[in-house]
Amino acid sequence: MKRRAFLAGAAVAPAAPSVEPSVELSLAELSRRCREELFEGCLPWWDRHGIDHERGGFFHQLDYDGTRYGTDKFLWFQGRGVWIYSFLYNHFGKEPRRLEIARKTKDFVLRHAPQPDGWWAESLSLDGKVLKPFGGDIYGMLFCAEGLQEYAWAAGDEDARRLAFDLAKKLFRHIDRPDFRFMGTGAPGMRAQGLWMVNLRVATQMLERWPDAEIAAIADRCLDAIIHRHWNPDIGLNNEMLSFDFSRPPEEASKCLIGHSIESLWMVLDEALRRKDEPLYKTAAERIRRHIEVGWDDVYGGIVQWVNVDRGDYEWPVERPVGTSLEFRGRGEYFYMKPLWALNEVLVAALNVFEHTRAAWAADWFDKAQRLIDEKYSLWKRERRYGHMLFADRKMTWQPRVPRQDNYHPPRQLMLNLLALSRMLSLPA
Repeated sequence: MKRRAFLAGAAVAPAAPSVEPSVELSLAELSRRCREELFEGCLPWWDRHGIDHERGGFFHQLDYDGTRYGTDKFLWFQGRGVWIYSFLYNHFGKEPRRLEIARKTKDFVLRHAPQPDGWWAESLSLDGKVLKPFGGDIYGMLFCAEGLQEYAWAAGDEDARRLAFDLAKKLFRHIDRPDFRFMGTGAPGMRAQGLWMVNLRVATQMLERWPDAEIAAIADRCLDAIIHRHWNPDIGLNNEMLSFDFSRPPEEASKCLIGHSIESLWMVLDEALRRKDEPLYKTAAERIRRHIEVGWDDVYGGIVQWVNVDRGDYEWPVERPVGTSLEFRGRGEYFYMKPLWALNEVLVAALNVFEHTRAAWAADWFDKAQRLIDEKYSLWKRERRYGHMLFADRKMTWQPRVPRQDNYHPPRQLMLNLLALSRMLSLPA
């Protein structure tokens, strides 16, 4: 069966295990492809180029071929790396070497990142010297909380579990203060959808394993924010930034960060599944479809970074992706920087919806996103070697050299979708 029909053909099949043979083969082929890319491409590539096996930690300033442009260890990539390799251990074979990579990274971070004032350095040198102290970038510590809770489950490490919970609670209390300043915003007290998103993801994973009233309350708050507060019915999209009282600043009321909204909403799907809340699942699925349809560039394909509804004259702030020297500028209703991570989120969201509803639209969008990744962003399908262009212009012009690789969104997408496909095929992961 052709790649175009991997899921489109399956969309008419019942959700029960007794699917038509051709459909089963299509899902099996997709599973095989994800497994090969993860275990023959992604993991060997990071093992050779992106992991400091001696000291612990992950590099990110890497070209397609693994050429390293710097040795600093940005905190985002450390927490994310601990999560990826702990998740691999928990779900794909309990290979000791993967857990050891997670452990050495955890130990490196805990030895060097926490500072006397209680905050963690945002960037460390090769051997752990502080290159950038905490300056308000809360995401790095949140990713460490996510990584620590996954590692705690893998290693049976109660200290790591306790630290993960303490971090998650501390950080949520911090961002819930009226004087909290979100990075990149001038006014205090702004509410960022991205922070609800990561807090919800951390909370869902914790609550799947350990009951905790305060974490459950955080999950409740995050759901309310994503589904009721950031959702703007006037434009049928989620706003990224709100005021502390959840009112909409005029300059933010028509803006949507498309990829974050899709990512936030598939995390709502997972929390709805944990809660067995079918109406919540249905609402999130419908809104995922809406955001993909609005955010897709019908001329060239791909998910745009931002939309500012009815603002054709809008001058977008310069976008400088974290960990790179790239700059993107734009003017108009749409900001046409096109990140790979947003397409990864489409793949996760669409397959989640397809698994639980067999919706044809989810199959179609999965196919469009996967084909575009193959054609424009990834070396895997074209050259059978690993490497991605992470940020692109509107036409997704291929960059012969890139300054960064991503140790989180691509492998997370492959792992989550492999698990979904295994469930659909009733096979072990």
